[in-house]
Amino acid sequence: AGTTKMSVSALTLVARPTGTAPLRARPAKVGTRARTAPRASGKDEEESAGGIDYASLERRMLDLKKQELVGHTGHLPVVVLDATLPNQRLALRFDAKDVSRRMHAGTELGKMAEVGDKFAMLGLAPGSRQVLPLGTEVVLSRISPWPDGSGDVEIELIGSRRIRIEGQPFNENGVPMAKVTFMEWAPEDSPPSKDGEGVIGGAHPSASNGGFASGTKPYGFNEKIADGDRMTSQSNAAKCFKMAEDLEPLVDEWYGLVRLGEWERIPGQLDLIKSHIGEMPPREEPARRATWVASLINPIPALGVAYEIRPALLMARDTITMLTVATEGIRLSIERLRQGKNPPKPE
Repeated sequence: AGTTKMSVSALTLVARPTGTAPLRARPAKVGTRARTAPRASGKDEEESAGGIDYASLERRMLDLKKQELVGHTGHLPVVVLDATLPNQRLALRFDAKDVSRRMHAGTELGKMAEVGDKFAMLGLAPGSRQVLPLGTEVVLSRISPWPDGSGDVEIELIGSRRIRIEGQPFNENGVPMAKVTFMEWAPEDSPPSKDGEGVIGGAHPSASNGGFASGTKPYGFNEKIADGDRMTSQSNAAKCFKMAEDLEPLVDEWYGLVRLGEWERIPGQLDLIKSHIGEMPPREEPARRATWVASLINPIPALGVAYEIRPALLMARDTITMLTVATEGIRLSIERLRQGKNPPKPE
């Protein structure tokens, strides 16, 4: 089959994600689009031909984060596949014939993609499958042949920092591009969008179908934050620190249940996940801690023991909402693990 042509119109951003089903994976057919590689990468592979030293990449990303001012904008090529979070590592297997390395919504990494290239990774709204306007900058960290001799190629992308799309993507020489604002961990610490793009309305995308506990109050994503209702206010800061602190025993219980129930899909998977996302951030960084919890229970490679909460976390309007999403997500996962059950598959 011929290469799918880029379609900027296919990237029209969702203005109101009203879908109710948890985000489900839709692996593409072989030879047409990327598929998540069913294996994890290790340091030995990173140092192989076509790769780079991961420690150097980490240092470079940290330096970039320190150098960029809040609200700094730039332009990035857009790829649509997964609601990836910072520090998560997405290994993708591309068919040998798929030289463009295609993804969803007419996007692709491109024939000339190389180690160090950066992209705006956007996920899809649960239910509606529309492209979300908040995502993560990812860095291409490794290109290597798939080890079975098939000629397939494995490419690894590492989440770097949060981004918000400003306006609609545009076509630049056949490549979907977008203006992005580089965000802080906490949405309220990032400047508001000047043109209103990226402001999302509606309820929590999982709240109405049992994706979260029955009766859970929906979280509005575009409500105006009143004066004094920011993370920086004393009362909200104390609430955020308490919510962040309350996540610690939940994380400990979750770890124990996953290990006790032997839910790991590959040997040492929890250790691998922790090597990617690091230690739990301190409670004094509540937004970062909420993101870490979402990365833990919705990891790459997937564990399959929790509802997909990463899109909701990326769309959260403030730190309290992020913490609420993370708390509800891990509590529901614990409930299912206690019962020895996986979350029900979305219809």
